[in-house]
Amino acid sequence: MFTSLHPATRLVGWLAVIVFIQLARGPILWGLGFVVVALGLLLARRRGLRLVRRARFLLITLVVLFAFFTPGEVLVSALGHASPTREGLALAASHGTRLLSVLVVVALLLETIDERTLVSGLMSLAAPLGVLGFPVERLALRMLLVMAYVERPPEGGWRALLDEAAPSAVGLRVRRQPLAMRDRFLIGAVVALLVAGALA
Repeated sequence: MFTSLHPATRLVGWLAVIVFIQLARGPILWGLGFVVVALGLLLARRRGLRLVRRARFLLITLVVLFAFFTPGEVLVSALGHASPTREGLALAASHGTRLLSVLVVVALLLETIDERTLVSGLMSLAAPLGVLGFPVERLALRMLLVMAYVERPPEGGWRALLDEAAPSAVGLRVRRQPLAMRDRFLIGAVVALLVAGALA
């Protein structure tokens, strides 16, 4: 069912999940984080672990900053000001859960959609900007090249991209898919819910 939707619809749904993760608090956040991580381990284990490993220093920095630099009740009185605080640990846990959940959601999205289909969805969402003269096709090509580099880095790393003899990107193509009425309705409903939630 999900994979039969237009790529643009899947992208909007993915963004809605990201927004909901950021807005969730308390038990809802912990429950949502547990479900997302469980789905990630079940459906996108390798990709999810790879994304988490790449972001490990960001996660560690986030936990340290919140745990040790948030004012509140010290956890280990013998350490004095060098001790983490209860309030800091609570903030570190909530923000760490959000970041971890977002990484797993990204892994789930990339596991169910290839880069060309993903860029096709981005082009459909950005189509209204084309009326204003925005280079939608050029943006799509650059996104496709970036994603191809992330998934399959060339030999020699990023320096290989500066080589004049590097392979050309002329052969890259993205197939644009028209939005069905069902997709238009779902995108409109999700956007309306996000706007209502932001204004509430």
